[in-house]
Amino acid sequence: MLAGENRKAFNAFYDAVRDESQLDHKTTILIGLAAAMTSGCAP
Repeated sequence: MLAGENRKAFNAFYDAVRDESQLDHKTTILIGLAAAMTSGCAP
């Protein structure tokens, strides 16, 4: 999968998105759905 710096950058992004103190729950879910769909996963 991801190695080194890319993994660290992704983990920081993922943690920031999942932190619901910045985004509400609905927005968090929509971002996750969009990320899954862009990588080829079906809802």
